[in-house]
Amino acid sequence: MDAATKLARQRLSVLELAEALGNVSEACRRRGMTRSQFYEWKRRFQAHGIEGLKDLPPVHKSHPQTTPPEVVEKILALSLEHPGWGCYRLSDMLRLQGTYVSGPTIQNILHKHGMGTMYDRLLALEERALTEGIALSAEQIARIEKANPCFRERHVESSRPGEGRVPACGGNPSPWFPIWRPNRQPSR
Repeated sequence: MDAATKLARQRLSVLELAEALGNVSEACRRRGMTRSQFYEWKRRFQAHGIEGLKDLPPVHKSHPQTTPPEVVEKILALSLEHPGWGCYRLSDMLRLQGTYVSGPTIQNILHKHGMGTMYDRLLALEERALTEGIALSAEQIARIEKANPCFRERHVESSRPGEGRVPACGGNPSPWFPIWRPNRQPSR
């Protein structure tokens, strides 16, 4: 006798004990189970017999309608290409390309990959541009500058630190962005 059958017989014995005693509460107390468990086993026994008292198979870890990885990559690439687009606009553009994904599904995918908001997508795009050296389009640069005025300052070319530097973020000098100056001896 296998373990599943043994467990089913033990559950059946609780049902038989309750019938013999004529008291469900007493039978449950003696066998150490709750009344809600008892009625669940009773319902399953009436519907499926002894097979209904066996444990159910575990729930699958993957869902059969999970978005394929290549579609997820398309969504992430398109959202970085156009960081200002919302989920429904991304869904519409993918639909024009022949890929059907709903707006809420796109939102879930973006949240799962840490790009749920436009600001998150802009940060990911800026990081990718720095690490991989990709060229940013005019739309992408405009969006990044609008979200972060300091972006423009980080991309100023100079021959030495502090040269051609604009005061930090909007023209206000800030102690948070100090200008590097070499140590000079006071002139005498």
